[in-house]
Amino acid sequence: MTTVERVERVAVLGAGSTGREVARAFAAAGYEVTLHDADGTALSAAAGRIGSDLRESGVGNAEAVLGRIGTTIDADAALADADLVVAAVTGDPDSGRDALATAGAIAPERVVLAVDAGAHTVDDLAAAADRPERVVGTRFPALLDRTTAVEVVRGTHTADGTFETAREVVGSLGATPVVLDRDVPGGLLDRIALRFVLEAVRGVDAGETEVGAVDAAVRRVGLPTGPFEALDRVGLDVAAGTARSLRERGVDLHVPDLLTRKVDAGQAGVADGSGFYDYPGPGEYARPDVPRERRYEFDPKATFAAAANEAAWLLAEGVSTVAGLDEATRAGLGWPRGLLAFADEYGVDRLVEVLERLGERSGWAEYDPHPRLRGMVEAGEVGLAGGTGFHEHGYERERFGTVRYERRERVAWITLDRPDRLNALDSESWAGLEAALSRAASDDAVRATVLQGEGRAFCAGDDIGEILSWETVEEADEALRATLGATVATMRDHPKPVVAAVDGVANGGGCELVLLSDLAVASPESEFALPEARIGALPPIALTYGRTSLGKKALLELALTGEQFPASEAESMGVVNHVVDREQVEDVARELARSTASSGPESVAAIKDLWASMEDDLLDRWFDEAMAELAERVATEEAEEGLSAFLEKRSAEWE
Repeated sequence: MTTVERVERVAVLGAGSTGREVARAFAAAGYEVTLHDADGTALSAAAGRIGSDLRESGVGNAEAVLGRIGTTIDADAALADADLVVAAVTGDPDSGRDALATAGAIAPERVVLAVDAGAHTVDDLAAAADRPERVVGTRFPALLDRTTAVEVVRGTHTADGTFETAREVVGSLGATPVVLDRDVPGGLLDRIALRFVLEAVRGVDAGETEVGAVDAAVRRVGLPTGPFEALDRVGLDVAAGTARSLRERGVDLHVPDLLTRKVDAGQAGVADGSGFYDYPGPGEYARPDVPRERRYEFDPKATFAAAANEAAWLLAEGVSTVAGLDEATRAGLGWPRGLLAFADEYGVDRLVEVLERLGERSGWAEYDPHPRLRGMVEAGEVGLAGGTGFHEHGYERERFGTVRYERRERVAWITLDRPDRLNALDSESWAGLEAALSRAASDDAVRATVLQGEGRAFCAGDDIGEILSWETVEEADEALRATLGATVATMRDHPKPVVAAVDGVANGGGCELVLLSDLAVASPESEFALPEARIGALPPIALTYGRTSLGKKALLELALTGEQFPASEAESMGVVNHVVDREQVEDVARELARSTASSGPESVAAIKDLWASMEDDLLDRWFDEAMAELAERVATEEAEEGLSAFLEKRSAEWE
């Protein structure tokens, strides 16, 4: 059984910012702390800063915490009775070696020697103590603006008892111990955080996006702060220095010119009063006003792709595990889910495509997808969309005729799958859609549904050839009620939110499906139309249930003109909720579905039922009449001419 040392007295070597933070954290946890630095002026300033920070924080026991912190310039006095020594001299490996050498010469044999190696490794420094088995890494990541996680790093010679003592002590501070089974320059959290934030900076540096749009998009997916907010808090100079140190240690990492220019101009963030945002004054933090309305302008996949590529390297090198890495990013970066959980949501295959595009554009090898990522794609382990990725996921797949059904965890994905016919709706498609919706409705594991089209269209409308095959009004009426009517009823009664993900044409019945959906997302390339009047028919769904989605003028413009209109107009009309670039359509649909799935399922069902009840009272009779009218219309000579002209790609000749 591994022995855990008893730790009561802590010596902190170094009175810089890290030393101050470490001393305060240990004292707040009840340890007796001695803060040592050979520079008496720096030591005095550090003690004063700790006191002011504690008093400004408003904690009720500030004086008691201060009473547990002693200061001395005498190394013997600091180290003679210590149980744990923390060498808080990051950045300069020589200073770290000197601190460990001093501790090794003075401190008792029982002492645990903890060192923050920064961009170096524990093994780089441990030999200086002449007892490497007692040396363990306790890395306080530079890019964390709060000490919520501390990396506990096992060196090559670190004894099990030393390692377990350090892990237990870190946990006693209220921080999450992030265990690294193998030490690498920069540790885990700084390497991942750098990849994430630097990719955002590169996008702005290249003129592809703007600071506010990036931060709004990252907040949109649930992260507590955007990359630029985070950089301002920790310091642009700190991030740039950490990146350069890693590069010097052989890590393939390019530092964006924009970051360097900001630092050189004295705009390092909150400490200077300005960085990517402006602040009331130097050191005076006020949360930036990030424009929420811009949250869909930037696609955050590139930032996640760069971070996931780094994570794949860390996993391959045995630094951490999938579970450990996800826990580290949750605790250390404050993310709602771990990095690899996000990677599974986006799809490992899609992240690899992003990395390949970035690599082609830049020519930088740092974007080469890691072999682990490529291997996962080749094995079909792409994440939620396949049932397995970095994690295992609840996944089911079934086919209902020309409609594909998948359950990815709590979201059902229904795909119209007639790409060669632009997903035109024939009787088999209507029946398949109804069956898929019914399957999702009856599955308690499903909390939301996404409807999409395969290929370059969402849905081009009803199958004209099938409509032409109806020979009588009675046959048309029976077919419409059995297919379109039954599906509309099922979709309206669906107890879970339906999100339409539109990328391409949504005409006729396709546009009406979007109108029936609860939420909708579309790419700018998408187009919408209700062209039924041009073929001698009418749009029964739009003219009835559509009125609860659109205003009268917009609805009649659609129904009477039959004109195509872009996604931007569809958004302003209320046909869709958001227009996002093509690469984000699936992601935003997933985000909306996930958000609605987080609501109480009974409440969601009640909301939808109440809405449907209002529509029933107002619109059911009208819809029934519209269906009867449509059956009569498609049997007329006018409709025959319109439908034939459409198939023959000519203008209709109306009598």
